[in-house]
Amino acid sequence: MYKLIVSDIDATLINREFRIPEYNVEMIRRVRAEGIDFMLCTGRIFGSARPYAKFLNLNTPLITSNGAVTMEWESRRELFGTPMNPLLCAEIFEILDQNDLYYHFYSKESFYTRRFLHEGSAIRAMNEKLPPEERFPMLEISDPARVAQEDPIYKISVRCIREEDSEKFTRLFQGRDDIAVTSSFSDNFEISAPGVDKGAALARYAEMRGIRPEEIISFGDNKNDVGMIRFSGVGVAVENAVEELKAAADYITDTNENSGVGKALAKIVFGE
Repeated sequence: MYKLIVSDIDATLINREFRIPEYNVEMIRRVRAEGIDFMLCTGRIFGSARPYAKFLNLNTPLITSNGAVTMEWESRRELFGTPMNPLLCAEIFEILDQNDLYYHFYSKESFYTRRFLHEGSAIRAMNEKLPPEERFPMLEISDPARVAQEDPIYKISVRCIREEDSEKFTRLFQGRDDIAVTSSFSDNFEISAPGVDKGAALARYAEMRGIRPEEIISFGDNKNDVGMIRFSGVGVAVENAVEELKAAADYITDTNENSGVGKALAKIVFGE
């Protein structure tokens, strides 16, 4: 008997219009009616994930920033988290600035950047569509190192538009054991404290709740989902997932555009 279903958001649960397909919603409601909890586990900042938890009226917390911080979505109370060392953040910011690599970074609830470009602009557009009371702070700042001293940072996201940018990032940060590096899109890298991973956060939450790995189904599409896919009793990759995640998964479902999450739940949970 399954007790917990966990899903990534972008390119997994939602479609290109940033909406949860109706069949996914239907199946989530159906499994919850059977007493199975549903939880979101995302690379997004808390405020960007919270509207989906609210829409689904979930009774579970949100695992955000690739597992760096887990919070109750209604009360905003932190359950557990692993912020980055501020001195390490300052070093990373300096390296990125010197090499002209675009980045933004997250505290628990605030988005920071030197300038709104590329991915940051898209996130800002999404944020501005939310009701005023649901929007999270998005701030242009001039001194990232000072911000890291004042507001603990959980994730740094680096956008690599050109192939040479990706090669430069890899050359600069490859092999470091004082950071965790993953990716959620083909053109980005995401830096967190060592040991931070969606799978590690899910394992900690499951232990708190007395849930065994074999009682969990998880869904994902990219490299930052590999840990939770491997931890779960059934790890599911959407058809549009990267090959690394498909190789780690137990089951491959339809794409995010075609309600892959809902279709897998119908088959795995209900045998339909």
